[in-house]
Amino acid sequence: MTSSKTNAISRVPAESTGSTPIARRFELIALLARKEWNIRYRSAKLGYAWAVVQPLMLMAVLLAVFGYVVPLDRERFPETSPYPLFLLSGLFPWHFASVAFSSATPSFPNSRKLVLLAGFPREVLPLGVVAAHLVNLICTLPLLIPLYVYYEVWPTGWILLLPVAIALQTVILGAMAVIAALSCVRFTDTFFLVQALLLPWFYATPVFYPRIAAGRFAPLLWLNPLTGVFELYRKALMPDWPGWLDGGVLGCVVVSCGWAIVLSWIATHILRRMQRTIADWM
Repeated sequence: MTSSKTNAISRVPAESTGSTPIARRFELIALLARKEWNIRYRSAKLGYAWAVVQPLMLMAVLLAVFGYVVPLDRERFPETSPYPLFLLSGLFPWHFASVAFSSATPSFPNSRKLVLLAGFPREVLPLGVVAAHLVNLICTLPLLIPLYVYYEVWPTGWILLLPVAIALQTVILGAMAVIAALSCVRFTDTFFLVQALLLPWFYATPVFYPRIAAGRFAPLLWLNPLTGVFELYRKALMPDWPGWLDGGVLGCVVVSCGWAIVLSWIATHILRRMQRTIADWM
């Protein structure tokens, strides 16, 4: 992090004396998100296009594997048709989750000068990283439109739930990011642990398969905070997704809402306990 970035961010609270503490935090998160976005892509030749290229490349690999090598039983799971739309409607949120969580984990060690500033709301550092990748998600979702046109299918009225799915995922990821970032201050191996857990987390999330395909292991997916989030995305984006009750969508969403509350409470509790000692560990 450059000194100019540190100076710009540190001036925000002083320049916003007329706003509330919550409003100042949102200003800081927006500023950090903009800086994270610019730093991440400005040196790449493809620039911001990488926000789209990465999930599309993963879609091509998974489409080849589960479309031709080990094809998914479309008759058994008709709700996954068309499969490219099903796949991409899961890959975009997954890319948001994996990159935001892993990038936010070292946000405190990477921003030591800001952490040591007196009165600086430290939680905005990981939340700013999550917000930056939230912008990526919002920018990539319109790429689903050509698939709707090509396959001549359209989302139902449940498309109105898309902002709810995005908001729920953002709350869960924000809480997880704060917890991981605080843990990284005390235990530097946290970053490597997060990297190691991303692959099993990917397979434990119904990204490239429907939840019911897990069979008798499907209830175990409720241990994953994102399971209900992905059910909500599919309910909003897929043309023929199972019902709220008979398809188990409602139950999964309620569980994910519970995860959001619990994780937010844990993040707030740990942050309060470490507020006075975090600078000593930096």
